[in-house]
Amino acid sequence: MRGRALSAVASAVVAMLLAGCGGEGPPPWHSLTWQPRDLPVPDGRRALVRDATWCGDRWYAVGATARGDRTRPAVWTSPDAGTWTSVVLDPRGDFYAARAVLFSVACHAGHVAVLGAKTGGAHGNPRTATWHQLPDGSLSAVSAPFEQYGGPNSISVRRMAGGEGGFQIVGTWSSGAVVWSSPDGRRFVQHEAAPGLASSPAAGTQALDAAWWHDSWLVVGDSTASGARLSGTVWTGSGDGPWTPAALPGGARLAVGERVVLTRDGPLVAGQRDDAFAVWADHGSWTLTSTFGRQRADASEPDFVSGLAWTGHLVAATYSDGASFRLAVGPPDDLTDGVPLPADVDSTGDHTVTVAAHGDQLLLLADDGVRGGVWTTRAPEPSS
Repeated sequence: MRGRALSAVASAVVAMLLAGCGGEGPPPWHSLTWQPRDLPVPDGRRALVRDATWCGDRWYAVGATARGDRTRPAVWTSPDAGTWTSVVLDPRGDFYAARAVLFSVACHAGHVAVLGAKTGGAHGNPRTATWHQLPDGSLSAVSAPFEQYGGPNSISVRRMAGGEGGFQIVGTWSSGAVVWSSPDGRRFVQHEAAPGLASSPAAGTQALDAAWWHDSWLVVGDSTASGARLSGTVWTGSGDGPWTPAALPGGARLAVGERVVLTRDGPLVAGQRDDAFAVWADHGSWTLTSTFGRQRADASEPDFVSGLAWTGHLVAATYSDGASFRLAVGPPDDLTDGVPLPADVDSTGDHTVTVAAHGDQLLLLADDGVRGGVWTTRAPEPSS
């Protein structure tokens, strides 16, 4: 009888605890089952993975292969993210393109274009180049003068985006946020000092990511007024402008729009907000929907959002907390932080973790400086 009484008491305590927390356990995306996928690489070399996208009827992942510090550009493709094959690349005799690390890939009208760079030359500057896709599926480097993406006015070239408007590259010039546009990925035109986007006497600007939405481009980044806080900013426009800026709310010291992704309800932006990270949504005006993660107290490296994806129901965000890469997953208004990653990666050097999605399939890319790899999983629905 005493054992039964204790059992009844224990059951009552458990019931009370469950009632106190709403009777809910961890959400189904708190622990995802990741499957490793092999990327083909030449003998004696390792894969460096940097970015991925779904385009047409297949996945594309980009990066390089390496032996020591000697790199060669690489693109892999797969119809299901299970079995990958290498895409033929033609650097067209360009010394730096033949050694580039490809770091951003975008899709437009069923074709991809790729952005990459290799540090070199007398001053050790990044030698940036784009690649466009040929009818046979291979990719060819696009010749461009050094000053197209480099030179004394260049600060950074960050990412390439694709959409109905073609392709767009975003970065920062000495004149502030800058974009390069192309209707088909064959030739990019720079739009420097575009009104509303570039720096002004009142504030300096930088651009970090972009997406096509409602017949115009969205560019995300930040604006800094002299002596004032860093303000997360979204610009709407195209080409030479004019561009219309909008502020991302929140943050006593700083806010930065670092990544943007499209959902069925509109664009989402993720980035830094003071010592943590945030997601903003466009509900007629930009609104802070949730926060996640935090900068490590012992951080020795920059903290930043490294990837953002939408599964149709959930947001997945990879980020560096200043010491290691982490993953947050959940609805836009309630991300669960600390979702286990399939690989531990310190955020040092050029180590990378990022994420992409097609439907409910999540693709995770990770490079810890020793091995680069791809993992896949299926994202559960919030109601499951």
